[in-house]
Amino acid sequence: MSLALNDLLICCRQLEHDRATERRKEVEKFKRLIRDPETIQHLDRHSDSKQSKYLNWDAVFRFLQKYVQKETECLRTAKPSVSASTQATRQKKMQEISSLVKYFIKCANKRAPRLKCQELLNYIMDTVKDSFNGAVYGADCSNILLKDILSVRKYWCEISQQQWLELFSVYFNLYLKPPQDMNRVLVARIIHAVTKGCCLQTDGLNSKFLDFFSKAIQHARQEKSAAGLNHILAAFIIFLKTLAGNFRIRVCQLGDEILPTLLYIWTQHRLNDSLKEVIIELFQLQIYMHHPKGAKTQEKGAYESSKWQSILYNLYDLLINEISHIGSRGKYSSGSRNVAVKENLIELMADICHQVFNEDTRSLEISQSYTTTQREFNDYSVPCKKKKIELGWEVIKDHLQKSQSDFDLVPWLQITTQLISKYPSSLPNFELSSLLMILYQLLPQRRHGERTPYVLRCLMEVALCQGKKSNLEGSQKSDLLKLWSKIWSVTFRGISSEQIQAENFGLLGAIIQGSLIEVDREFWKLFTGSACRPSCPAVCCLTLAMNICLVPETVRTGVEQNVGEVNRNFSLKELIMKWLLLYQLEDDFEDSSELPPVLHSNFPHLAVEKILVSLTMKNCKAAMNFLQRVPECEQHQKDEEEPSFSEVEELFLKTTFDKMGFLTIVKESAVEKQQSTGGLSVHQNLKESLDRYLLGLSEQLLSNYSPETTDAETLIRCSSLLVGVLGCYCSVSVITEEEAYTSELFQKAKSLMQCAGESITLFKNKTHEESRIVSLRNMMNLCTSCLCNCMKPSPNKIASRFFLRLLTSKLMNDIADICRSLASFIRKPFDFGEVESMEDDTDDNLMEMEDQSSMNLFSESPAGSASDANVSGEGQSTIGAMNPLAEEHLSKQDLLFLDMLKFLCVCVTTAQTSTVSFRAADIRRKLLMLIDSSVLDPSKSLHLHMYLVLLKELPGEEYPLPMEEVVELLKPLSNVCSLYRRDQDVCKAVLNHIVHIVRNLCQGNMDAENTRDAQGQFLTVIGAFWHLAKEGKCTFSVRMALVKCLKTLLEADPYSKWAILNVMGKDFPVNEVFPHFLADNHHQVSMLAAESINSSITEIPLIPPVYK
Repeated sequence: MSLALNDLLICCRQLEHDRATERRKEVEKFKRLIRDPETIQHLDRHSDSKQSKYLNWDAVFRFLQKYVQKETECLRTAKPSVSASTQATRQKKMQEISSLVKYFIKCANKRAPRLKCQELLNYIMDTVKDSFNGAVYGADCSNILLKDILSVRKYWCEISQQQWLELFSVYFNLYLKPPQDMNRVLVARIIHAVTKGCCLQTDGLNSKFLDFFSKAIQHARQEKSAAGLNHILAAFIIFLKTLAGNFRIRVCQLGDEILPTLLYIWTQHRLNDSLKEVIIELFQLQIYMHHPKGAKTQEKGAYESSKWQSILYNLYDLLINEISHIGSRGKYSSGSRNVAVKENLIELMADICHQVFNEDTRSLEISQSYTTTQREFNDYSVPCKKKKIELGWEVIKDHLQKSQSDFDLVPWLQITTQLISKYPSSLPNFELSSLLMILYQLLPQRRHGERTPYVLRCLMEVALCQGKKSNLEGSQKSDLLKLWSKIWSVTFRGISSEQIQAENFGLLGAIIQGSLIEVDREFWKLFTGSACRPSCPAVCCLTLAMNICLVPETVRTGVEQNVGEVNRNFSLKELIMKWLLLYQLEDDFEDSSELPPVLHSNFPHLAVEKILVSLTMKNCKAAMNFLQRVPECEQHQKDEEEPSFSEVEELFLKTTFDKMGFLTIVKESAVEKQQSTGGLSVHQNLKESLDRYLLGLSEQLLSNYSPETTDAETLIRCSSLLVGVLGCYCSVSVITEEEAYTSELFQKAKSLMQCAGESITLFKNKTHEESRIVSLRNMMNLCTSCLCNCMKPSPNKIASRFFLRLLTSKLMNDIADICRSLASFIRKPFDFGEVESMEDDTDDNLMEMEDQSSMNLFSESPAGSASDANVSGEGQSTIGAMNPLAEEHLSKQDLLFLDMLKFLCVCVTTAQTSTVSFRAADIRRKLLMLIDSSVLDPSKSLHLHMYLVLLKELPGEEYPLPMEEVVELLKPLSNVCSLYRRDQDVCKAVLNHIVHIVRNLCQGNMDAENTRDAQGQFLTVIGAFWHLAKEGKCTFSVRMALVKCLKTLLEADPYSKWAILNVMGKDFPVNEVFPHFLADNHHQVSMLAAESINSSITEIPLIPPVYK
């Protein structure tokens, strides 16, 4: 043992000395020793080696606990009645003991969490549960629990289900019956974190624990100040979302029980905005539970009860008053206030209006039980207050007419917009004309006022709603036509206002889409002159118009010229082209160097290109319809946000007799009818004009190009525009792909891309410049959006092939080299925080994980843990430990690296079906080198992200990876899963990403060594997860992901010739394992298994297997 550790050991033993003065002297020495660099280095190494015979941090912590016990015993046995100064001395002593424990934990865990989770938890729980210790140290221990345990991901994953439940019970009892001086907000935060951990890491919380929340909310009714109630309700929401799939009726019944209390708290207490936000979220969740997807009757899937109906009416009344109160505050407050109400309140009000509005009921008398006092609440003989409320569309129309204040009007415009948008059928036919008249009357007033965009959005939803109604009477259609004509005229005149241009074009597009009026020639002038510049809303509106209407050949314009005629007939199609490309009508315009918005703004993918090519065709409408016939592929659909509650609502509807479509066997024909281009022909003069404009644009960029000053994004946008136009030409059979490659447009696109590539080369030595990082991220996302690796033939697919051909070998290799550089340079966005003046530890070997790849996935030893990827959580605003996949762990360079990685993956995947200028195999090899065992450290958040990106993006669907590369890709999988096997979020992410590789496992020679190796690696991991699931060590969300993997395996190998899981030396064919999930104790998992089996039956070939 080193001298430093020997000194510490002697000091630790002296902490148990019987004399208080000796112990006090040793405490100062102890604090000095635990921050000594040499001591720290030895303790770290011994803790990491897991060798208990040497002094390590856990052993020191046990000595410290004995010291605390000795000091506490002295305090416990001391005389209770003493002088004030003696009492103050004791208080100071208690604070010093607590501070010492907190300081020691920070020293031990500063570089990585090295203290055992069980040791820490046992100390916390023993202290908090003891009546004397809890009173003395409870607050400090609770702080340690929240900041140093529950916010550390390693500990978060090591807490067992039983410990989570014990923490839940102990702290809820503390919240309900708090000791004197206990900080209830701190306790509530711990309950929030514990509930989150228990729900994300286990399936342990069940419906019996709902009683805790019910009691807490009832307690809040009695208190003037509901301390920590927002955290209690936030925890309650997490709990309800977890239970919803299995215990819908119980959750709905609890909602019926506690919502009146929350209504009382809302009306009788002065709530802050954050608490109101949480209560609104809880109300919304109960609406989803009772009325999935807006279902109004039990037959349609709603949960009905008389108590719930009463709550709905009371909630409706409360929200009307709240919205009125918000409007009043806005009118009479000093300074500027936003006239709009928050979207969550608007969505809740719209959902409630959908439920309570009834054509037969215009007013109703309701009982306001929630307004009674607590004494009255418990005395059932006291009658409830009664109130008459107004219902139906008359309420909305009255609110839209009775006030001229934007603060009163705008919230009701928001509600109307949301209600019609989400539930178009809720607007009766007979209300259309009157509502439209009111909105029309609001439109001309205060043209530039704050209400105007809200009126326009509301009108747009009404237009879309009317377009879906096919049963309107003739006289009503005539009245509506007159109104829409007036609205069209007002909207048309306001198009030049930039502040509301998006809303104006949205409304015009909706009117056109619904064929509510006949489009006149004046409309097309919008896209020919200076009334407005090309923008995303304008392009979307033009696309809709060209899909539905015939473009006139000419339109009379009033462009004044210095020489020549004042009024001259132009080809409308050519004018629109010039407008889109901002191509100047005259050569002597001074600002001819201005670039068109299409080169510096984001437009929907290929939207401008489709318009331009359609304009060159003799039948624009037919051409646009043809180009729009194929829906967007996955690559170009916007990534959806984290699913809120939609999947659970679908589950509720699937288990009603009203919607059982998932059991109906309907096999759609796999062969799509190809629409013929026989009727399409090009107008050669217009095509030549378009080519000339595009060449002029690209020449302007190239002639002004400078490596240091030219924006590379502009070059890529122009290059993408050129190949997009060529792709659309090929799609409508104007030219062949071979002709496109030799065209002047393609050559210009190549030149532009070569110039853009130079900015990548410049960045190789300037990876620290933030401005360049942002610019390069935009470039990578732009380039990725130009690629399409889906299998359906489309303009996207052709344009993608052209764009891929522009990418040079140098560009691709430069990006790959930057990736390698960025992967090796890990920059943490935040650190662990300082502990006094102690220097940072220089020992990088935070974990000694030898032979990780061969680690048993079923091992319960804590050896495999991603400790250094997790910060202590000090100062985090989030509740609980942060997910290793959270973006907060990544620096700006890391995000750029992941964008580049995805781009390269899509390139090499797509390149397998195209001729390219780079060696895709070389790039794939460079990508796979990133996950070599000498480089990959999956405990680092960036490397984990990197591996998941490669798993998802590298395996091609149309042309799979070579089998030897599949083997390389799967090599780290077992190690990653072993390292994170307790982290349910990461396990779910891994399973969702490896689905993509299954189709690669059944290619080529099934007896080849590489094939068997790849299949074996994959099936080992799946078998391990199945085993963990059987032992109850996987949450339902992980089991859902596992079911999807097994389903994909079944589709690839229906008869389980090779899809066989080997678990504990026994073989389990996947087709035998899969049906076991029908009996899963979670409803969502069993339903997914049922749907998967049903769909698989329709896809499995009926030819019996032939065994040799």
